Amino acid sequence: MSTITSIPKEHLDNFFASLSDAILFFHKELCPHCKNMEKVLIKFSAKAPSVEIFSIDSEIHPELMKKLSFERVPTLVFVRNGEVVKVHSGLMNPRELKTLHASL
Repeated sequence: MSTITSIPKEHLDNFFASLSDAILFFHKELCPHCKNMEKVLIKFSAKAPSVEIFSIDSEIHPELMKKLSFERVPTLVFVRNGEVVKVHSGLMNPRELKTLHASL
């Protein structure tokens, strides 16, 4: 079963290049919508164990948010073969997440 992994700041160099099928979950610790999205991601990860899911605190990594051109959380960044293929801000239910991921 896939889990949500936190990414420390020092591991961001060349991070994208190592990802084949991943979701980067940008959040803030006290954001209630982020907590709900985390639950959706946990359900999704149980059904899609090959997808790596990484948790990134937006208050620790604001430069990465700026680089990816978004400001809101929760935001999901979908990465395939080292390339960002989709950025989605806002909540999604498990079905919407599954459909979006399958369409990429």
